[in-house]
Amino acid sequence: MKTITKAVAFILAVMMLTGMAALSAAAEEIETITVSLRIEGIEENIYYNTGLVLPVGSTVADLVDVINGMDDTPEIVMSDGSFGAYISAIDDLAEFSFGDMSGWSYRVNGADPSFGISHYELEDGDSVIYFFGDPFGVGMQYPAADLSMLLSEGVIVFTSIDTTYDADWTPVISENPVMGATVTFNGRLYFTDENGAITIEDKTGLAGFNALKIEKYDEESGVPTVLRFAPDHTVYVPFADAPDGEWYSDAVMFCVGEGYFIGVNLARNLFAPLQQMTVEQLITVLARIAGVDVAAPSDPWYAASLEWAIENEIVDADAFASGTNVTREEFIFMFFLTAALAGDYDMTVRADITEAVDFDDITEDYIEAVSWAVASGIISGTDDNALTIDPGLEINRATACRMLFNYYN
Repeated sequence: MKTITKAVAFILAVMMLTGMAALSAAAEEIETITVSLRIEGIEENIYYNTGLVLPVGSTVADLVDVINGMDDTPEIVMSDGSFGAYISAIDDLAEFSFGDMSGWSYRVNGADPSFGISHYELEDGDSVIYFFGDPFGVGMQYPAADLSMLLSEGVIVFTSIDTTYDADWTPVISENPVMGATVTFNGRLYFTDENGAITIEDKTGLAGFNALKIEKYDEESGVPTVLRFAPDHTVYVPFADAPDGEWYSDAVMFCVGEGYFIGVNLARNLFAPLQQMTVEQLITVLARIAGVDVAAPSDPWYAASLEWAIENEIVDADAFASGTNVTREEFIFMFFLTAALAGDYDMTVRADITEAVDFDDITEDYIEAVSWAVASGIISGTDDNALTIDPGLEINRATACRMLFNYYN
């Protein structure tokens, strides 16, 4: 009779419970981790799940047992080898199906483990990838994309750190171009050259997130020689005027990725991070946060956002004036109202801001929102030596992104 692992026992216990309250109670009693699993077959992705919950201390073998106990998942066969348990087959794809060295291999967080799946203990946030190939024969490349020349020259270069073995099975590590691979970039097909490069002729509108896929097969055996990216893999291209390394770079990337902001000139890949933010820009960002579809053409362009903002009392219809720049306290107040509408944020926290050097400058109606913003970590003040709110300072797009990034992260 097969031994029930602690991970499977945990899943079975949860399955016996009914309702979200019972599930929540089970999660409170047992400390858990969340991991992801991706399985890449010969020609396509077989399985991808980024939210698999396991008890602390679970191994990769426990993870496999959990998958086998779920509905609508691939059937994974574990076998015993000289180094312990290993995966011998997934669905109908078994080891040695494409030669004596072909089979299933696994990586965790992009690295090859040095021991078997029964002994690899997972940690929260780990990413496990299983892939079919012939790593000791035709080899397997794990590509990385260099986008540093994309906006300037339209070039993406793919390289990988490869391990090959000599006649004595001594590993040799080298960095190589990924040549002859098929690349799909935003739905268009390219092929990497001898330098591992592709060239995108039209560089307009590339800033932001782009879909990227890559694959390559051994001509003789047909097994993959390049590990595919995840099905939802995207790459971020910094805006020409918001490059990596600026104080706002990560915040801009986050807000663009979440769909809160877009560039001001997509054709030229411009974001205008230091441009002052107007009230119509702000209500459009807040409407997106609230899930409102503001993409449809309208006259004026912010009509849908304004309708939402007026309906939800984010702005006063009589006081609204397009083109008006937004101050820090106005941004905080309007975001405070938007967060309260969502209903799933902690709106009860408050900080003592009476010691702020400019507390008396805060508009009375905005004091509670500013107190909440400080307690929530949205702002920490503009002076390192004393709490300074600068409530009347006009806010730019970069600072708005930073405030949203602070809150959601």
